[in-house]
Amino acid sequence: MKFGFYVPHWTGAFAGDDPRWRDVVDTAKAAEQTGLDSLWVIGHHYVPFGQGVTWSLWDPWSLLAGLAAATERIELGPLVSCTAYRNPALLARTAASVDEISGGRLIVGIGGGYFDGEFDAVGIPTERKVDRFEEAVQIITGLLQDGEIDFVGEHYRASLLWDLPRVRPQGPPILIGASEPRMMQLAAKYADLWNAWLPFSTDSVGDFGEKRRALDQACSAAGRDPATIGSIVSVAVGLLGERAVFGPYDMVSIGGAE
Repeated sequence: MKFGFYVPHWTGAFAGDDPRWRDVVDTAKAAEQTGLDSLWVIGHHYVPFGQGVTWSLWDPWSLLAGLAAATERIELGPLVSCTAYRNPALLARTAASVDEISGGRLIVGIGGGYFDGEFDAVGIPTERKVDRFEEAVQIITGLLQDGEIDFVGEHYRASLLWDLPRVRPQGPPILIGASEPRMMQLAAKYADLWNAWLPFSTDSVGDFGEKRRALDQACSAAGRDPATIGSIVSVAVGLLGERAVFGPYDMVSIGGAE
């Protein structure tokens, strides 16, 4: 088992203070020195929670490039990067560049997106998210794993090569965040790792087991050994004597775990 954490890069993330780059990089270096295995950024840009509460976030891929250069050992990646926010071919090239900067420590976490408020805020269509993701993941995996893609779909098209050196010939591992049946099917087909998002769960262990069984069934239906896809679980935790907080939400008051 490995342990990682989200690097705070959103509004008010440092005990109510807004983070600056020095805060982010110092936190990441401390995590590496402490012995943690991975660090993650949230793949959002602007999150309106409602009731006048919003998050602005430093761009996740820009931070990942800086953190890749500023650290030496720790794995890093987005949990997860919504493929609707960037052209998938260009997202793949960004990921390949960050993997090179990191010396092969990047985990490419991707998902189809779920937060309509953020889509609306930046003018991205909310319709057919999973259809768009299904095309995007084919472009991303093709370019990262095979070094080339020639794809024409309903939502995207891409025909290009990655002809620069690759730090890992097979490409960086692909992580897919999924919970619903169709996304589970896509994870079973394309992912090396799967992310379960459980910060609001009142029974993290039980909910994880249920979701993992659904993924295993999707793998079996696709003819894949479930043991070949790893799991990453996102939960909210609190230090002893403290309350776990996620954004404007007090996790204890809504049933989260300390």
